Amino acid sequence: MNFTRTNYDKSDMVLFGGIVFSAIFTLVIWISGFALDRFILEPDQGPAWYYWQLPNPVLINQLILWVLYLAHQLTVWGLIYYGYQQYKTTGKKPTTNLTTYNILIIIANVFFIFLHLIETQLFYDGLAQDVPIWTSQGSVIIMLAVMLILENKRRGYVFGKQVGKPITKEVVEFFRFGHMYIFAWALVYTFWFHPMDNDPQLLTGFFYMFLLFTQLSVAFTKSHLNRKWTALLEGFVAFHAVVVAINNTLSFGSSDMWPMFLSGFLFMVVATYIYGIRLKKRTILTISFVYIIFLIWIYIPVPLGYGRDITYLFRLEALWIPIILYLLGLLFATIIFTIQKVKKGRKIESVS
Repeated sequence: MNFTRTNYDKSDMVLFGGIVFSAIFTLVIWISGFALDRFILEPDQGPAWYYWQLPNPVLINQLILWVLYLAHQLTVWGLIYYGYQQYKTTGKKPTTNLTTYNILIIIANVFFIFLHLIETQLFYDGLAQDVPIWTSQGSVIIMLAVMLILENKRRGYVFGKQVGKPITKEVVEFFRFGHMYIFAWALVYTFWFHPMDNDPQLLTGFFYMFLLFTQLSVAFTKSHLNRKWTALLEGFVAFHAVVVAINNTLSFGSSDMWPMFLSGFLFMVVATYIYGIRLKKRTILTISFVYIIFLIWIYIPVPLGYGRDITYLFRLEALWIPIILYLLGLLFATIIFTIQKVKKGRKIESVS
Protein backbone atom coordinates (compact mmCIF):
# COMPACT_ATOMS: atom_id res chain seq x y z
CA MET A 1 0.00 0.00 0.00
CA ASN A 2 1.68 3.15 -1.19
CA PHE A 3 0.13 6.17 0.52
CA THR A 4 1.36 8.58 -2.13
CA ARG A 5 -0.01 6.83 -5.23
CA THR A 6 -3.28 7.52 -6.99
CA ASN A 7 -3.42 4.17 -8.81
CA TYR A 8 -3.59 1.10 -6.61
CA ASP A 9 -2.82 -2.55 -7.27
CA LYS A 10 -5.30 -5.30 -6.43
CA SER A 11 -3.35 -6.18 -3.30
CA ASP A 12 -3.53 -2.53 -2.21
CA MET A 13 -7.29 -2.60 -2.61
CA VAL A 14 -7.50 -5.71 -0.46
CA LEU A 15 -5.42 -3.92 2.15
CA PHE A 16 -7.76 -0.93 2.13
CA GLY A 17 -10.74 -3.28 2.20
CA GLY A 18 -9.28 -5.14 5.16
CA ILE A 19 -8.88 -1.91 7.13
CA VAL A 20 -12.48 -0.92 6.37
CA PHE A 21 -13.70 -4.41 7.31
CA SER A 22 -11.71 -4.22 10.56
CA ALA A 23 -13.42 -0.97 11.53
CA ILE A 24 -16.91 -2.12 10.55
CA PHE A 25 -16.69 -5.51 12.25
CA THR A 26 -15.30 -3.91 15.41
CA LEU A 27 -18.43 -1.75 15.39
CA VAL A 28 -20.52 -4.92 14.95
CA ILE A 29 -18.84 -6.43 18.02
CA TRP A 30 -19.59 -3.29 20.03
CA ILE A 31 -23.28 -3.29 19.06
CA SER A 32 -23.78 -7.04 19.47
CA GLY A 33 -22.02 -6.92 22.83
CA PHE A 34 -25.08 -5.39 24.45
CA ALA A 35 -26.87 -8.70 23.91
CA LEU A 36 -24.31 -10.42 26.15
CA ASP A 37 -25.57 -8.87 29.39
CA ARG A 38 -27.37 -12.14 30.15
CA PHE A 39 -24.01 -13.73 30.88
CA ILE A 40 -22.97 -13.01 34.48
CA LEU A 41 -19.23 -12.70 35.11
CA GLU A 42 -17.39 -12.94 38.42
CA PRO A 43 -15.62 -9.95 40.02
CA ASP A 44 -12.00 -9.40 39.02
CA GLN A 45 -9.59 -11.42 41.16
CA GLY A 46 -6.20 -9.92 40.30
CA PRO A 47 -3.57 -9.76 37.53
CA ALA A 48 -3.58 -13.51 36.83
CA TRP A 49 -7.38 -13.58 36.55
CA TYR A 50 -9.13 -13.36 33.18
CA TYR A 51 -12.31 -11.39 33.75
CA TRP A 52 -14.25 -12.36 30.59
CA GLN A 53 -15.04 -15.96 31.44
CA LEU A 54 -18.11 -17.61 32.89
CA PRO A 55 -17.98 -18.94 36.47
CA ASN A 56 -19.49 -22.28 35.43
CA PRO A 57 -18.22 -23.37 32.02
CA VAL A 58 -20.16 -25.97 30.04
CA LEU A 59 -18.05 -28.84 28.75
CA ILE A 60 -19.85 -29.30 25.42
CA ASN A 61 -19.58 -25.57 24.71
CA GLN A 62 -15.84 -25.63 25.31
CA LEU A 63 -15.42 -28.69 23.12
CA ILE A 64 -17.22 -26.88 20.29
CA LEU A 65 -14.99 -23.87 20.84
CA TRP A 66 -11.80 -25.93 20.63
CA VAL A 67 -13.03 -27.64 17.48
CA LEU A 68 -13.67 -24.24 15.90
CA TYR A 69 -10.25 -22.94 16.96
CA LEU A 70 -8.42 -26.02 15.67
CA ALA A 71 -10.37 -25.91 12.40
CA HIS A 72 -9.38 -22.25 11.94
CA GLN A 73 -5.76 -22.88 12.93
CA LEU A 74 -5.26 -25.90 10.67
CA THR A 75 -7.04 -24.20 7.78
CA VAL A 76 -4.78 -21.16 7.98
CA TRP A 77 -1.63 -23.28 8.32
CA GLY A 78 -2.71 -25.40 5.36
CA LEU A 79 -3.33 -22.33 3.23
CA ILE A 80 0.03 -20.85 4.21
CA TYR A 81 1.74 -24.06 3.05
CA TYR A 82 -0.22 -23.87 -0.20
CA GLY A 83 0.72 -20.22 -0.57
CA TYR A 84 4.41 -21.01 -0.20
CA GLN A 85 4.15 -23.66 -2.91
CA GLN A 86 2.56 -21.08 -5.21
CA TYR A 87 5.22 -18.55 -4.28
CA LYS A 88 7.98 -20.90 -5.38
CA THR A 89 6.47 -21.19 -8.86
CA THR A 90 6.62 -17.40 -9.29
CA GLY A 91 10.36 -17.29 -8.61
CA LYS A 92 9.78 -16.03 -5.05
CA LYS A 93 8.79 -12.56 -6.22
CA PRO A 94 5.93 -10.66 -4.52
CA THR A 95 3.04 -9.88 -6.86
CA THR A 96 0.82 -6.83 -7.20
CA ASN A 97 -2.17 -9.03 -8.04
CA LEU A 98 -4.03 -11.58 -5.96
CA THR A 99 -3.11 -15.25 -5.90
CA THR A 100 -5.40 -18.17 -5.16
CA TYR A 101 -3.91 -18.17 -1.67
CA ASN A 102 -4.99 -14.56 -1.07
CA ILE A 103 -8.57 -15.27 -2.12
CA LEU A 104 -8.87 -18.46 -0.09
CA ILE A 105 -7.33 -16.99 3.09
CA ILE A 106 -9.69 -14.01 2.94
CA ILE A 107 -12.72 -16.30 2.61
CA ALA A 108 -11.50 -18.56 5.42
CA ASN A 109 -10.75 -15.76 7.89
CA VAL A 110 -14.01 -13.92 7.24
CA PHE A 111 -15.89 -17.20 7.69
CA PHE A 112 -14.25 -17.96 11.04
CA ILE A 113 -14.61 -14.36 12.22
CA PHE A 114 -18.37 -14.62 11.78
CA LEU A 115 -18.33 -18.06 13.43
CA HIS A 116 -16.58 -16.62 16.47
CA LEU A 117 -19.19 -13.88 16.74
CA ILE A 118 -21.97 -16.48 16.67
CA GLU A 119 -20.12 -18.68 19.17
CA THR A 120 -19.75 -15.75 21.56
CA GLN A 121 -23.45 -14.94 21.33
CA LEU A 122 -24.38 -18.56 22.03
CA PHE A 123 -21.77 -19.68 24.58
CA TYR A 124 -19.71 -16.56 25.41
CA ASP A 125 -16.50 -18.25 26.61
CA GLY A 126 -13.24 -18.20 24.68
CA LEU A 127 -10.16 -20.40 25.09
CA ALA A 128 -9.30 -18.35 28.19
CA GLN A 129 -11.63 -20.63 30.13
CA ASP A 130 -9.12 -23.49 29.71
CA VAL A 131 -5.69 -21.89 29.35
CA PRO A 132 -3.80 -19.26 31.40
CA ILE A 133 -3.91 -15.58 30.44
CA TRP A 134 -0.15 -15.33 29.93
CA THR A 135 -0.34 -17.67 26.91
CA SER A 136 -2.27 -15.08 24.91
CA GLN A 137 -0.03 -12.23 26.00
CA GLY A 138 3.07 -14.32 25.35
CA SER A 139 2.03 -15.19 21.80
CA VAL A 140 1.93 -11.49 20.87
CA ILE A 141 5.31 -10.88 22.51
CA ILE A 142 6.82 -13.76 20.51
CA MET A 143 5.44 -12.26 17.31
CA LEU A 144 6.95 -8.84 18.04
CA ALA A 145 10.32 -10.37 18.95
CA VAL A 146 10.47 -12.39 15.73
CA MET A 147 9.73 -9.23 13.74
CA LEU A 148 12.91 -7.70 15.19
CA ILE A 149 14.90 -10.57 13.69
CA LEU A 150 13.21 -10.34 10.30
CA GLU A 151 13.72 -6.59 10.03
CA ASN A 152 17.27 -6.47 11.41
CA LYS A 153 19.00 -6.04 8.06
CA ARG A 154 16.51 -3.53 6.63
CA ARG A 155 16.12 -1.13 9.54
CA GLY A 156 18.61 -2.31 12.16
CA TYR A 157 17.89 -3.85 15.54
CA VAL A 158 18.03 -0.70 17.62
CA PHE A 159 18.72 2.93 16.58
CA GLY A 160 19.31 1.75 13.01
CA LYS A 161 22.27 -0.47 13.99
CA GLN A 162 22.26 -4.03 12.72
CA VAL A 163 23.16 -7.05 14.83
CA GLY A 164 25.57 -9.56 13.30
CA LYS A 165 25.79 -12.93 14.98
CA PRO A 166 23.53 -14.58 16.03
CA ILE A 167 21.20 -12.89 13.50
CA THR A 168 22.96 -14.31 10.47
CA LYS A 169 21.55 -14.58 6.96
CA GLU A 170 20.74 -18.24 7.57
CA VAL A 171 18.90 -17.45 10.79
CA VAL A 172 16.85 -14.73 9.09
CA GLU A 173 15.99 -17.14 6.26
CA PHE A 174 14.78 -19.69 8.80
CA PHE A 175 12.43 -17.17 10.39
CA ARG A 176 11.43 -15.73 7.02
CA PHE A 177 10.19 -19.16 5.97
CA GLY A 178 8.61 -19.99 9.32
CA HIS A 179 7.34 -16.61 10.53
CA MET A 180 3.92 -16.91 8.87
CA TYR A 181 3.26 -20.17 10.69
CA ILE A 182 4.37 -18.60 13.99
CA PHE A 183 2.37 -15.41 13.44
CA ALA A 184 -0.69 -17.37 12.31
CA TRP A 185 -0.57 -19.38 15.51
CA ALA A 186 -0.19 -16.26 17.67
CA LEU A 187 -3.01 -14.51 15.84
CA VAL A 188 -5.56 -17.32 15.57
CA TYR A 189 -4.90 -18.52 19.13
CA THR A 190 -5.31 -15.01 20.57
CA PHE A 191 -8.39 -14.46 18.39
CA TRP A 192 -10.19 -17.46 19.90
CA PHE A 193 -8.80 -16.79 23.38
CA HIS A 194 -11.19 -13.85 23.90
CA PRO A 195 -14.97 -13.64 23.57
CA MET A 196 -16.27 -10.93 21.22
CA ASP A 197 -17.54 -8.66 23.99
CA ASN A 198 -17.71 -4.87 23.76
CA ASP A 199 -15.29 -3.89 26.49
CA PRO A 200 -12.86 -1.20 25.22
CA GLN A 201 -9.77 -3.33 25.61
CA LEU A 202 -11.39 -6.25 23.80
CA LEU A 203 -12.61 -3.96 21.01
CA THR A 204 -9.16 -2.46 20.38
CA GLY A 205 -7.67 -5.94 20.59
CA PHE A 206 -10.02 -7.36 17.99
CA PHE A 207 -9.50 -4.36 15.73
CA TYR A 208 -5.75 -5.00 15.95
CA MET A 209 -6.26 -8.70 15.22
CA PHE A 210 -8.39 -7.88 12.17
CA LEU A 211 -5.57 -5.68 10.87
CA LEU A 212 -3.17 -8.58 11.37
CA PHE A 213 -5.58 -10.92 9.57
CA THR A 214 -5.49 -8.41 6.73
CA GLN A 215 -1.69 -8.57 6.68
CA LEU A 216 -1.91 -12.36 6.56
CA SER A 217 -4.39 -12.08 3.69
CA VAL A 218 -1.99 -10.07 1.49
CA ALA A 219 1.01 -12.31 2.06
CA PHE A 220 3.19 -12.93 -1.01
CA THR A 221 2.16 -9.54 -2.45
CA LYS A 222 4.02 -6.23 -2.45
CA SER A 223 1.42 -4.75 -0.10
CA HIS A 224 2.53 -7.25 2.56
CA LEU A 225 5.98 -5.64 2.53
CA ASN A 226 4.89 -2.00 2.63
CA ARG A 227 7.14 -0.27 5.16
CA LYS A 228 4.58 2.20 6.51
CA TRP A 229 1.93 -0.47 6.85
CA THR A 230 4.17 -2.89 8.76
CA ALA A 231 5.39 -0.09 11.02
CA LEU A 232 1.77 0.79 11.77
CA LEU A 233 1.02 -2.82 12.69
CA GLU A 234 3.96 -2.99 15.08
CA GLY A 235 3.25 0.41 16.61
CA PHE A 236 -0.49 -0.11 17.08
CA VAL A 237 0.22 -2.45 19.98
CA ALA A 238 1.18 0.65 22.01
CA PHE A 239 -2.34 2.08 21.66
CA HIS A 240 -3.97 -1.24 22.54
CA ALA A 241 -1.72 -1.78 25.57
CA VAL A 242 -2.52 1.69 26.92
CA VAL A 243 -6.26 1.12 26.50
CA VAL A 244 -5.93 -2.16 28.40
CA ALA A 245 -3.92 -0.55 31.20
CA ILE A 246 -6.24 2.44 31.61
CA ASN A 247 -9.36 0.27 31.47
CA ASN A 248 -7.96 -2.09 34.12
CA THR A 249 -7.24 0.88 36.37
CA LEU A 250 -10.69 2.46 35.93
CA SER A 251 -12.76 -0.74 35.93
CA PHE A 252 -10.88 -3.02 38.27
CA GLY A 253 -8.77 -0.69 40.40
CA SER A 254 -5.50 -2.15 39.11
CA SER A 255 -2.19 -0.32 39.42
CA ASP A 256 -1.73 2.71 37.20
CA MET A 257 0.51 1.05 34.61
CA TRP A 258 -0.33 2.90 31.40
CA PRO A 259 2.83 5.09 31.60
CA MET A 260 4.98 1.96 31.65
CA PHE A 261 3.19 0.40 28.66
CA LEU A 262 3.04 3.58 26.62
CA SER A 263 6.60 4.72 27.31
CA GLY A 264 7.89 1.19 26.69
CA PHE A 265 6.17 0.60 23.37
CA LEU A 266 6.84 4.17 22.23
CA PHE A 267 10.51 3.50 22.93
CA MET A 268 10.26 0.62 20.44
CA VAL A 269 8.69 3.00 17.93
CA VAL A 270 11.39 5.64 18.40
CA ALA A 271 14.37 3.30 18.72
CA THR A 272 13.47 0.71 16.07
CA TYR A 273 10.23 0.91 14.12
CA ILE A 274 10.64 4.38 12.58
CA TYR A 275 14.02 3.40 11.14
CA GLY A 276 12.17 1.17 8.68
CA ILE A 277 10.16 3.90 6.95
CA ARG A 278 12.99 5.97 5.46
CA LEU A 279 12.59 9.13 7.49
CA LYS A 280 15.15 11.90 7.34
CA LYS A 281 17.63 12.05 10.19
CA ARG A 282 16.19 15.41 11.29
CA THR A 283 12.70 13.89 11.49
CA ILE A 284 13.96 10.98 13.56
CA LEU A 285 15.71 13.36 15.95
CA THR A 286 12.55 15.46 16.27
CA ILE A 287 10.43 12.40 17.08
CA SER A 288 13.02 11.28 19.62
CA PHE A 289 13.02 14.73 21.23
CA VAL A 290 9.22 14.71 21.51
CA TYR A 291 9.42 11.27 23.15
CA ILE A 292 11.91 12.55 25.73
CA ILE A 293 9.63 15.52 26.49
CA PHE A 294 6.75 13.10 26.99
CA LEU A 295 8.84 11.05 29.44
CA ILE A 296 9.69 14.17 31.41
CA TRP A 297 6.02 15.21 31.50
CA ILE A 298 5.01 11.87 33.04
CA TYR A 299 7.13 12.45 36.14
CA ILE A 300 6.65 16.22 36.57
CA PRO A 301 4.30 16.95 39.51
CA VAL A 302 0.76 18.12 38.75
CA PRO A 303 -0.54 20.46 37.46
CA LEU A 304 2.37 20.84 35.01
CA GLY A 305 2.81 17.10 34.51
CA TYR A 306 1.12 13.78 35.17
CA GLY A 307 2.75 13.45 38.58
CA ARG A 308 3.83 9.81 38.44
CA ASP A 309 5.98 8.62 41.34
CA ILE A 310 9.59 9.43 40.47
CA THR A 311 10.72 6.04 41.77
CA TYR A 312 9.29 4.46 38.60
CA LEU A 313 11.70 6.57 36.58
CA PHE A 314 14.64 5.31 38.61
CA ARG A 315 13.40 1.76 38.02
CA LEU A 316 13.73 2.47 34.28
CA GLU A 317 10.16 1.35 33.63
CA ALA A 318 10.29 2.74 30.08
CA LEU A 319 12.93 0.11 29.27
CA TRP A 320 11.17 -2.96 30.68
CA ILE A 321 9.22 -3.81 27.52
CA PRO A 322 12.10 -2.99 25.10
CA ILE A 323 14.55 -5.10 27.13
CA ILE A 324 12.16 -8.07 27.05
CA LEU A 325 11.58 -7.78 23.29
CA TYR A 326 15.23 -7.18 22.36
CA LEU A 327 16.48 -10.03 24.56
CA LEU A 328 13.80 -12.41 23.32
CA GLY A 329 14.71 -11.64 19.72
CA LEU A 330 18.37 -12.36 20.47
CA LEU A 331 17.44 -15.52 22.39
CA PHE A 332 15.36 -16.90 19.52
CA ALA A 333 18.11 -16.06 17.04
CA THR A 334 20.76 -17.65 19.28
CA ILE A 335 18.77 -20.88 19.58
CA ILE A 336 18.38 -21.25 15.81
CA PHE A 337 21.97 -20.11 15.18
CA THR A 338 23.27 -22.77 17.60
CA ILE A 339 21.12 -25.51 16.07
CA GLN A 340 22.26 -24.59 12.57
CA LYS A 341 25.90 -24.51 13.67
CA VAL A 342 25.65 -27.95 15.29
CA LYS A 343 24.00 -29.39 12.16
CA LYS A 344 26.68 -27.85 9.96
CA GLY A 345 29.40 -29.35 12.17
CA ARG A 346 27.84 -32.81 11.96
CA LYS A 347 27.71 -32.59 8.17
CA ILE A 348 31.41 -31.72 8.03
CA GLU A 349 32.25 -34.64 10.32
CA SER A 350 30.18 -37.08 8.27
CA VAL A 351 31.89 -35.96 5.04
CA SER A 352 35.38 -36.25 6.53
